[in-house]
Amino acid sequence: MLGVATAAACHAAGLGRVLLIEAGRLASGASGGAAGLLIPEAHQGNDPQPLTDLARISLDRWRQLDAAAPLGLRDHDWLALAPHPDPFLADPSPAVQWLDTTEVERLIPGLTPPTTGALIPHQARVNPVRALLGLAARVPQIATGCPATAVTIKHGRIHTVTTPAGGLTPGAVVFATGLPPRIPGLPIDLPASTVKGHLVATEPVPVTLPGTVTQLATQIEDHRLLAGGTLDTGDPTTEVNPEVTGRIRAGIAAALPQLGNVRLTHRWCCWRPRHPDGLAVIDRVPGLANAWLTSGHYRTGILMAPATADALARWIATGQPSAGLEPWQIKERFNSCTVATEPTQVPRPSDH
Repeated sequence: MLGVATAAACHAAGLGRVLLIEAGRLASGASGGAAGLLIPEAHQGNDPQPLTDLARISLDRWRQLDAAAPLGLRDHDWLALAPHPDPFLADPSPAVQWLDTTEVERLIPGLTPPTTGALIPHQARVNPVRALLGLAARVPQIATGCPATAVTIKHGRIHTVTTPAGGLTPGAVVFATGLPPRIPGLPIDLPASTVKGHLVATEPVPVTLPGTVTQLATQIEDHRLLAGGTLDTGDPTTEVNPEVTGRIRAGIAAALPQLGNVRLTHRWCCWRPRHPDGLAVIDRVPGLANAWLTSGHYRTGILMAPATADALARWIATGQPSAGLEPWQIKERFNSCTVATEPTQVPRPSDH
């Protein structure tokens, strides 16, 4: 999503010919397996304020993009059931509506056990694959199955990008690769890892949730429930773990006993790219005048894509970063960061 959104933003900004090259197929990574939730207020108090601020800007930008040409964005409420994290209680969203047990029961009849909640209206959700394809329609040239296999550098600039289809001589390059780019000849090495997560979708159910209910599920098309978003740290396997998806199903049945026999129709997992501090990188590649990167968006890639894309397009156009981008830049964030002065040979990351 970050690559497609950035290519679309560069084209809309009139930055010349824009070509998006994709090593696999569109939506083959974490973007294609995401829930597509656009809920900035969930980050209030729980994450650094710059993340929440950028997320709010990005939701506004999602709405503008959808208004220009529909991307399937749906207005979506968010209900967080108690208990709430201490940081959220200490610094709640200004949009929060505190609900007692009676009000929560009215919204979710039969919820077990009864509990209080925090409701934040007018957030949003997209089907990530449909939204990505809608943005891709705004990119003039896309080549899938076309990885960047090497780069060459001359005079502090990327001179060529090598691909199986031939070489490119770009004016500017943006690496939006999930994990930091590891391409022979590219002089950068940032610490990052992936965190596995599982999601499931149910058959259509006879209940109606008020949008997304944290710790329970999200109501999606055809009256199905989408649930999960687990953090399966320490699981390096590529397969869906039936024990994890079974626990997700059991959680739905425990909270909504009327769904005790609910059937799961889809189970999947994906790997989210993460930097050690949990924040994404949005920066120029150090030492290179015509190369930028964005990586490690972890659980916010879909949400952050439009704002990140606009920031990168403006930076390319003006030569200067926008105000407020300092928390997303590499400088002073990673003690173990290596920025080479000469091209280095490094292995390519996995397809995750």
